[in-house]
Amino acid sequence: MGIFAVEMMVRLHLMKFYTDVAGLSAELAGLAIAIAMFWDAFTDPVMGILSDRTSRPSGKRRPYLILGSFVMALAFLATFRPPMLDAELARFGFLLISYIVLNTAMTVLAVPHSALGGELSFDSNVRTSVFAFRLFFGNMGLLAGTILPIVFLDTIAPAAGTGENPGIRDPEAATTAYFYAAAVVAGIILLTGWISYIATRGRDLPAQKKPPLRGVAILQEITKLFKVLKNRVFVVLLAAYFIAYVGVSINSTLALYYYEYRLRLNSEAVGLILVVFILVWSASLLFWTWLSRRVGKKYPGFAGVFLLGLATCFTYPYFPAGEVKYPLFMSVLGGFLVGAIVLLDSLVADIVDYDELKSGEHREGLYFGFWKMAIKASRGVSMAFTGTLLAAIGFQANQVQAPEVSERIAYLFGPGVGSFFLLGAIVFLFLPYSRGIHQRVQDLLVRKRSIRKKLHSDSVDIPSSVQTGGRI
Repeated sequence: MGIFAVEMMVRLHLMKFYTDVAGLSAELAGLAIAIAMFWDAFTDPVMGILSDRTSRPSGKRRPYLILGSFVMALAFLATFRPPMLDAELARFGFLLISYIVLNTAMTVLAVPHSALGGELSFDSNVRTSVFAFRLFFGNMGLLAGTILPIVFLDTIAPAAGTGENPGIRDPEAATTAYFYAAAVVAGIILLTGWISYIATRGRDLPAQKKPPLRGVAILQEITKLFKVLKNRVFVVLLAAYFIAYVGVSINSTLALYYYEYRLRLNSEAVGLILVVFILVWSASLLFWTWLSRRVGKKYPGFAGVFLLGLATCFTYPYFPAGEVKYPLFMSVLGGFLVGAIVLLDSLVADIVDYDELKSGEHREGLYFGFWKMAIKASRGVSMAFTGTLLAAIGFQANQVQAPEVSERIAYLFGPGVGSFFLLGAIVFLFLPYSRGIHQRVQDLLVRKRSIRKKLHSDSVDIPSSVQTGGRI
């Protein structure tokens, strides 16, 4: 919940906060966010390796939940409370540094948390349920990250504009409002981090002690990063998710620009649209979880993302200004379809079984580290892309946009986003993994584990033919 609350407030409000309130140009705001995201993306696999090797008595993942949530809460407060800086380069530097610290702390928290979720059960259907519950509470965080800034902005910094320009606010009051929203989210981070730590006591076994990471050991761990990329099944899934998530990130970044500058909706209408979207998304998880139990994860996942792409391309550019019913309908349809993303998340844990069968190692943290890296790299790409495009199309903050600029925003938000969903779905369709293959993998893995346990109890070396697990 805390992780998603931060991600939503950042995706929806960070760019707009620094362009409309802090006075940073769209190009520099997008560049700072992109640099921080790319830095953070490459720390995710490293964090995965560290959590795989951690041998603390409290577990290999759980200790990072407390550390990450504490630093993340402080960094989040700083990001939305920049000091008064006259030079634009100084504002750029503050955003860059504070956001790097925030994303690094998020890595420390999110990668072990995701890996721990994949380790709570060996059953594929139970894993889908685990990730559905994780996404459900994450969506409660999305609600918090969406609603809190709107509530505080309307209370402390009500918009001064009317009619065709409803979104202009006093910058000083808006800064205070954003900080109060960030303070509440910081409290959610600390509380949910502590709850997650307490609730998983005894469910997180420490890793077997290994030699310290020095010299050759460091090189061996680095080579593991590249071995992950030799897993063809994972690479296809990673590529599909990366492409689709670029669309998700651009959608989130442009949402407030589209609703306020294109449709000219007030904050209450925008809040209603976003809340309905998140609530429908949360409710749809029941359907997608049930469907995956019946027919597997691959084809429902493809259908959900592909239909979302079609709907995005052919709706948003044509909605009339001032009308809330059309985007509200799309929030229902889009919220239902985007629920299919839980199937892609739970597939990562299934592919870890495939990797364990082939390699003999359990590397949940490394795989989820790569998964988080793809998400953050896609967000970095989208932030840089979005900031540059906003400047290129002639966007001017806190002003009524020219008709051609307004139309360009609509097409960026529609086909510009939808094309990434369509391409990601098509790549996902080529995933060389199915429900039947995974069942075979788990059968072989259970056999392999039982043989290894018996051989170890008898102090016998494991033959190489058993170590490889056989062909699938």
